[in-house]
Amino acid sequence: MRLYGGRRIAKEVNRRIADSREMRDAIVIDVDQTNHYCRVKIQGSDTHVRAYFPENWESTPQYLRPGNAVRITHPGGNKARIEVAGHGFLLPTAVPGGSVAPTPEAPGDAVLTGCSLGATDPATLAVTVAPGTFRIDEITYSLSGLLMDRPDIVMDRLDLVMDSVGASVSFDAASASYFRYDAVVVGTDGVAEVVKGSNFAAGSPIDPPAAPADHVRLGWVLIYPNMTAITESDINRLYTDPLPSLLDAVASDGDLAWGENSSTVTLTMRDQYGNPYSRGGEGYLVTLTWNIGTGNITIGGVATDETTSPLTIPIVGNSESISFARYQNDPLDGSYPRSVGEPDDQTVVWSLSEAYSGLTTAVTILLRNTAGAVMY
Repeated sequence: MRLYGGRRIAKEVNRRIADSREMRDAIVIDVDQTNHYCRVKIQGSDTHVRAYFPENWESTPQYLRPGNAVRITHPGGNKARIEVAGHGFLLPTAVPGGSVAPTPEAPGDAVLTGCSLGATDPATLAVTVAPGTFRIDEITYSLSGLLMDRPDIVMDRLDLVMDSVGASVSFDAASASYFRYDAVVVGTDGVAEVVKGSNFAAGSPIDPPAAPADHVRLGWVLIYPNMTAITESDINRLYTDPLPSLLDAVASDGDLAWGENSSTVTLTMRDQYGNPYSRGGEGYLVTLTWNIGTGNITIGGVATDETTSPLTIPIVGNSESISFARYQNDPLDGSYPRSVGEPDDQTVVWSLSEAYSGLTTAVTILLRNTAGAVMY
């Protein structure tokens, strides 16, 4: 025997609850995010009532803000609880002697459109500012394109395109050992300028300078030690503590003509800002592998050649030098006596890797013969 009475009763109860659900429009006075409710007013009343909203909302809807209309309801016909059901349709009118709409908050100072910062071309200690609009004290101002008659701007720069650049501002030279943030601001006079920040040591950053009165901040630049040019990555860049980031290998002469017999390769560990970086007491340990090539090398007073590979090179501090000397053996020229067992000169290619950081690099030194051709 099948019983349908319970299902019918449940449907009837749900129908009656739905019929008794009362929905009306209200205006939001304020929002309490912590307790998940807002205070609202309804038509014909000047009383603030609480209307709760779901606690599992991932973000607050755009319509739930002071001065906006919302739809409120009594869930399940429960007159003791009011909930926000969605966006409202009508704003209630004020009751005699009362008010409905809350006093709107004044919009803050902000960039409205454009005004982004960009590196110069070629890169220098300066940035460009795109045209745009900004708001200060509830008034909207514009930063227009640069004029052709600006005496302080060289107009043959590749980055100065008419109507695409609103300003160009320069920065003071970097310190030899300290960092700083410099902010770029624009004021009600429509002039963009730099607010220089205070120097700080590695590990003790200071926030970028705020905009002075009647100005709005467009962005900032991280000026790091020994910086000579600003790139796109330095704009709005956040300081991070220096870490070993580049195993740099530079040859004093990477192309040895016949008669040029030696070169010095300097290995330097650098941080993410391009500055030499020392690890401390343990130093670094670099492995040098001869991929191809011939010649003598001297490291720390110890001489060896291409037959010793791989070769371990300790770096105390942040750099080490490798002295390279070619054999001066060219089959095309018999005037150079060759030592017993010495091979002909051959262009050098080294692979280098550092054990602690895992950083790698390579070095090539071209060796040319008496005819000027590269020796392979």
